[in-house]
Amino acid sequence: MAEERELTREEKIAAAKARVEALKAQQAAQAAAGAPAAPAPAPQTTTMDVPVSAANAAGRPVERVQDKKIRAYGTVNQAVDIVAPPEDAENLKKLLSGISGYQNPLRRGTFQVDYRYYAEARRRLQAAGYEIEETDFMGRELSTWSPQTRGWTKVEGA
Repeated sequence: MAEERELTREEKIAAAKARVEALKAQQAAQAAAGAPAAPAPAPQTTTMDVPVSAANAAGRPVERVQDKKIRAYGTVNQAVDIVAPPEDAENLKKLLSGISGYQNPLRRGTFQVDYRYYAEARRRLQAAGYEIEETDFMGRELSTWSPQTRGWTKVEGA
């Protein structure tokens, strides 16, 4: 039985260039024949890949949702509570576990994230299809809320 010899680097490069040239020729022939050159749009997926974390060690994808509203609430203890229906607990665990998010043992359906990681949590939740209603403990918008810029108390004018 004859052994196949391994291709040299130059031969591999030449083969790759030949494949590219063949694809270009094929596309040019399709364009000349009037065939559409643009590929069809990618189908909308029902899942989203999330980073691997201790709570999602297998890197299982998150199910995308539509028209689901959740509530993000800035608390006094420098955390953001994310409140969602109980059926979304598995999705939220996969999305938030890698950024300090954990299920609050005292409140069902509530996940808690440190305020420093809330921007990333919001980005992940919105990418998964959630609509987020945001407030802090004094009714201010959560997107502008942080302990460095406003502190934790309401200051009244003199």
